Amino acid sequence: MSEFVKVARVGDIEAGTGKTVYLGGTPVALFNVDGEYFAIHNTCPHEDGPLGEGTLCGCVVTCPMHAYEFDVTSGECLTEPAYRVEQFEVQVDGDDILVRQSVD
Repeated sequence: MSEFVKVARVGDIEAGTGKTVYLGGTPVALFNVDGEYFAIHNTCPHEDGPLGEGTLCGCVVTCPMHAYEFDVTSGECLTEPAYRVEQFEVQVDGDDILVRQSVD
């Protein structure tokens, strides 16, 4: 079972940027790619870098620690195909940005 949880507002994240938000206790990197929002797990699988603090170019975020690159639309690592981060479904409801959270 899952539910959508408000994590931010539309004005909180400028186009071409990202930020770290929390979904329960899970850190999530939320990005604005030309007005469309995408969410992936915030922790880089290489050495736990904070992806929400990375540089976004198009739909690719670069980890600030060791420059591993991830496609924010899919969670795929472009630097090392064996790595991947969890992707979360995002909805916009009015000015609210909602991310799907699994509930057990």
